[in-house]
Amino acid sequence: MIDWQRSMQRQQTPDGRPVVLYPPGLIQNQNNQTFAVSGCVWIEVAAGTTLEEAQELFCWGEEGRKYWDPKHSEANGTYQVKGSKGNMYTVTQRGNVWNCECRGYQFRRDCKHIQNLRKEKES
Repeated sequence: MIDWQRSMQRQQTPDGRPVVLYPPGLIQNQNNQTFAVSGCVWIEVAAGTTLEEAQELFCWGEEGRKYWDPKHSEANGTYQVKGSKGNMYTVTQRGNVWNCECRGYQFRRDCKHIQNLRKEKES
């Protein structure tokens, strides 16, 4: 079993919703009981429950990511960084996604400007 799967089995949000990886669906069994289901988590719901109502019973998607992804960040920012030759570059962060307007980033999807900012933010 992968570590994140093991840790998610015990995780709930502060309001008591289970943290799951997949969007839930609705299932009706032979006894006409209706369940909202995501992975191995089953929650019995009233007949006539809509899919939208079922989805609110779980923490999943981007909301759930902060519980199972140790690298997840909700930080956003735009930074002006001076390059080694004196040029100024704009570096942006949207959650875990970083972008830089330098040529190194255009070719490698990473650059020293982003790496340096990450180190600076971690310390």
